[in-house]
Amino acid sequence: MPNPQSDADSMVAEQMLQPLAEGHVLNSRYAIQRFLEVRNASNMYRATDRATDFTVIIKEQVDQATAKPQLEAGEWNDQSAGNPYQGEFLILRSVSYPTVVKALDIFKEEGRAYLVIEQLEGRDLAYYLTQNAVSVQESLEWMIQLCQSISQLHRRQILHLDLQPRVVVVAPDNQRVRLTGFHRAAVLPLEADHSPDVSPGYSSPEQAGIFDAPIDERSDIYALGAIWFQLLTGQNPTEMAADEWGYVFPSVSEYLVDSHPQIARIVARMVEPDPDRRYRTVNEVKNELLELINNPGRRVGYFSDLGMVREGNEDSIGMRDIHYVNLSRQRGLGVYVVADGMGGVNAGEVASAIAVDESLLVLEDKLQTAQLETAAEPAEIIKQALTAAVKRANLRIYETGRGDEVLSGMGTTLTVGVIFGQTLYCGHVGDSRCYVINRFGIEKVSRDHSLVGRLVEIGQITEEEALVHPQRNLIYRALGTYPNVEVDVYQRSLKLGDWVLLCSDGLTGHVKDHELQSIVLEHQDPQKASQHLVNTANVRGGEDNISVVLVNLSEYQ
Repeated sequence: MPNPQSDADSMVAEQMLQPLAEGHVLNSRYAIQRFLEVRNASNMYRATDRATDFTVIIKEQVDQATAKPQLEAGEWNDQSAGNPYQGEFLILRSVSYPTVVKALDIFKEEGRAYLVIEQLEGRDLAYYLTQNAVSVQESLEWMIQLCQSISQLHRRQILHLDLQPRVVVVAPDNQRVRLTGFHRAAVLPLEADHSPDVSPGYSSPEQAGIFDAPIDERSDIYALGAIWFQLLTGQNPTEMAADEWGYVFPSVSEYLVDSHPQIARIVARMVEPDPDRRYRTVNEVKNELLELINNPGRRVGYFSDLGMVREGNEDSIGMRDIHYVNLSRQRGLGVYVVADGMGGVNAGEVASAIAVDESLLVLEDKLQTAQLETAAEPAEIIKQALTAAVKRANLRIYETGRGDEVLSGMGTTLTVGVIFGQTLYCGHVGDSRCYVINRFGIEKVSRDHSLVGRLVEIGQITEEEALVHPQRNLIYRALGTYPNVEVDVYQRSLKLGDWVLLCSDGLTGHVKDHELQSIVLEHQDPQKASQHLVNTANVRGGEDNISVVLVNLSEYQ
């Protein structure tokens, strides 16, 4: 493989400039804070832009134009003409994408050429690799973002040609990555004599000149695959064994024996030495990654308990986990239901059972035949199905109560959650609840259709006062009271690792929201977490039936 010190670097090394002193002002605007390093034959500085008070990064080289004696003074009045950073500047100015570093200025001064770019907050991937601190889940999310960034470049016929851990910066919140390091970037089609520098282990075989094939978008895909291989395995690509076609990457599954097999297959195709066997476009890679992340495993725990006071359980719960594979694609969704009946022990029990059975029946029928994966508007299909299911359950309860004197006046709450991919859809009537829980907090997705819920909303009482209010059990909207009912439908995005909690008010009457979050996150097992929640409510009195359905979107480990 080629030596990492390129010929271009060797030539320019003879002309390396003495670093500028701290406080030196460039272009009457940029005050040098400190010299950082020499990278890719450029002096790198951190500086303050006195016009904006922002911190910026400045790259510095010898002004090659002024080094040519045949140029007359004034022939390069345009600050970008002949500037060695001209190509990089024009490429970055043409992209304008939030995850790609921005070029801010280009100029020459006293025989030196300069490029000013924004300073990206955070640390590069090389740092994380030294800390062994990257999870499979994080690497998957970062790769999707990188694919989106590189796709924007390729749309403009721009190749990066130097993708490696040092040019990917992770934001301080670990949620976002941004792309820098465009000194080798080039516009397609490349000229016949184009001979880009290489980064051993990351540059494709055709870029390194050991595979006779054109350099195109597939070269960036190879480098991206090498980065992901390193994030997943911790193995440096430059230390891999080599054959006549370049570095040989073992299967990711050799290092992560219990990982999702699709991950190893994607990486292997990205780092194929023969570009004709790689993905053709970075969007193909992104779509495979999205299919992986949009079909997460769903772990479910549940429990329904009498409580410590009631003689019968008027709550009902139900769930359907629909998962199947066909046409080489995995598909799946989960349906989860909690209902809290009212109207006497028998009547309430019947009402909640009808609500669960009918809503599950309608949703299973409508969603299994909807072909959500190829639908133009899957969200609208699911929300319409939720509304239809709750209305159908309401009508069944109403008609059953009218036809049986013993059941007359029965009713129930109903909270239905549908998880499709990484989205939660919730259909809701009453004061049972739906929450989304993660390490960042707890969100009550549903809105209580109760007197005290309304008083809390308008600020007349606090959440603590609502727990002891004498009319805390009075609800103004339920299933079965009238032949038609208004259904609240909610939609929330989820991330892998999030928890969805559906529960009756027997739980929330005794356990505060922050305690719900703490108990759920204390457990890896959703069944144990569900039982812990029920036990906590019972220890505090257990005055009502307590029902819990808890769903966790499994992270890739």
